[in-house]
Amino acid sequence: MNLARGGADGMNLVDGPRDDEIRSRPTPSQELLLHACLAPEDEAAAAWRRWCASTDLDRIDEESFRHLPLAFHRLQRRVSRDRTYDIAKGVYRQAWYRNQLLLRTVTGVLDALAEARIEAMLLKGTSLASRYYPAPATRPMVDIDLLVPHARAQEAFGVLGRAGWRPVKHVPAEQLVGWAHAISFVREQTNLDLHWNALWAQRTAEADRAFWERATRIEHQGRVAWALAPTDELFHACMHGARRSQNAYSWAPLPLIRWITDAFMIARAHEVDWARIDTLAARYHARLHLRDAFRCLRHFGFPVPGTLLDEWARTSTAADALHYELALTARPPRLFAALPRFRFWKSYWMKTYVEGRPGDARAGDLLQQLAGFPSYVTAFVKADLDAPRLRDVPLQLARKLIAHPSLLRP
Repeated sequence: MNLARGGADGMNLVDGPRDDEIRSRPTPSQELLLHACLAPEDEAAAAWRRWCASTDLDRIDEESFRHLPLAFHRLQRRVSRDRTYDIAKGVYRQAWYRNQLLLRTVTGVLDALAEARIEAMLLKGTSLASRYYPAPATRPMVDIDLLVPHARAQEAFGVLGRAGWRPVKHVPAEQLVGWAHAISFVREQTNLDLHWNALWAQRTAEADRAFWERATRIEHQGRVAWALAPTDELFHACMHGARRSQNAYSWAPLPLIRWITDAFMIARAHEVDWARIDTLAARYHARLHLRDAFRCLRHFGFPVPGTLLDEWARTSTAADALHYELALTARPPRLFAALPRFRFWKSYWMKTYVEGRPGDARAGDLLQQLAGFPSYVTAFVKADLDAPRLRDVPLQLARKLIAHPSLLRP
């Protein structure tokens, strides 16, 4: 199936070969559901019927499941009521209830951070659900995502702790801020991801300056907060969503697709500043990553300047290529497939690009870079396994395997 031509407001369905070179492209089943969510209503209803006829709801993937509320919201008066309709309606109601709780919880977190004079930016679904989608329930949320300035991250840890939020890691805050981009907190049944860097590959104090400089002041349920500028929001949605791996070691079992609907919703509300996209792509070594993402979006009818994609292919650097590989390389088949496959060296080398220390520096600088690799691996493993000391790693690893025996499934 090939979805081609049209703008961000609509897509046309035509037959055509699958382009396997687009690594972020959804599965055929996911494409049908996306068409039901994004195409003009007559075409969307037809796609919905085809998707229902070809899909086993008992084996639906999580990404597709999270699109049922949007499909139901659009098509509830245009499709027949059957088991799939009733399930989609139930998922919509569940998403409405869950999102209301999460968005209300955000207000308390904003109050706590404001009292400490820490600026907070809404990220991902926390921003998108209420600002771009036709109804908050049509963009289901599973947690809260907030970004704070890098320099205030450790203070934010303390603010959340006093508000009853518990970090899922016990590694000291000053160590986490140095190697990670975010950490999850839990309070009762709610998860909150606190970010001090907006992008997982960009873990430096100055990495988000470009985002904060253009951020938009917004109101969230009577509270003042920040949000990414619309074009920056589009860039972030593609960077975060168009991937096969989240970081140096975890893979997504199926293509992620919510970023595609996010991109369409943003573009329908605001004109895309393509010069800004080009600037951000160069700034964050993302030309090849975004080239794949926008080729995928263009496949669905998203209006993308072809000259920009060609330019990215010509001007990409070694850093662009490495970032592309880390983000969009599919996990190769192997024994014990569920076990993490650490790509320490490539992740570390990406870090040197981000920090402005390219690999073609003088020999002395290169040796200095190599000297930092063992400490990088040590910090990464300790934090991932929540081990305070290196000697605690074997015990923590054993506990993790006992708690998650599926990791050892061949």
